[in-house]
Amino acid sequence: MTTIERAGLLYHPYIPESRALAEELAAFLRGAGVQTWLESSRDHTSLRPRAGNSDLLVTLGGDGTILRAARAALPKSPPILAVNFGHLGFMTELAPDEALEALPKVLAEQFWVEERPLLDVVLVRDGREEARLVAVNDVVLARGDGPHALKLDVWVNGALVTRYVADGLIVATPTGSTAYALAAGGPIVAPSVDALVVVPVAAHLAHLRNLVVPAGAVVEVATGTPYHETVAVVDGQVAVPWAPGDRLRATGSRHVVRFVRLGSREYYYETLAKRLDRTGRHGE
Repeated sequence: MTTIERAGLLYHPYIPESRALAEELAAFLRGAGVQTWLESSRDHTSLRPRAGNSDLLVTLGGDGTILRAARAALPKSPPILAVNFGHLGFMTELAPDEALEALPKVLAEQFWVEERPLLDVVLVRDGREEARLVAVNDVVLARGDGPHALKLDVWVNGALVTRYVADGLIVATPTGSTAYALAAGGPIVAPSVDALVVVPVAAHLAHLRNLVVPAGAVVEVATGTPYHETVAVVDGQVAVPWAPGDRLRATGSRHVVRFVRLGSREYYYETLAKRLDRTGRHGE
């Protein structure tokens, strides 16, 4: 385990309690000799260079804050200690009132690191790679403001699997299986499973509701209705410009996101029902 010499704290700019706790945690870390910086999780300009050069990231927000931190920290991916100010908090580790007490354990390296797979997303236009991104949760291809459903053709490893008539399609990691994919009726997939989940959104008369494929499979999606307005979005945060004739390609990434875990290695199963039932005051 790398000694923690540099730590970053990412707070939610619209939750005052988040910044207040971040400042309190930063004071503790500095007192322990750790070089520490604070940043809004939505300050994209300075977040990437600082996150990628840290030994530890502490996020204080919801799952959305974690998604921003994880993508900004690539490719180094330092461990993330996630403090939950959000709603479900499927990826978070601590409640706000537990954070200060947990820091001495973290500095003493009394934790284990959970690695979760990510998703490589490529937009192909006219046979060429137009854009490449990495997703923590998912990529969604959906209709824009138009009133009609999309015709979405899905290939796996070059084989045409099906055509959905739907409002959209989600390709998700196991982590993302409990996000939008779950709301759309997809299965819950444990984060240790090396797989991708394909879930249509509001599909019409679909004989194939959900699809789980190996993480190494290449999932491609194209619209059979090129005149429809279409939008592609990564992690619900990053829009990918889409044009008629484009093709979306998704496969398991060589990159991972790492989380600091202080409890049982079976925490996911032990807390799953509780997280599904949780309600919160704030958004992501």
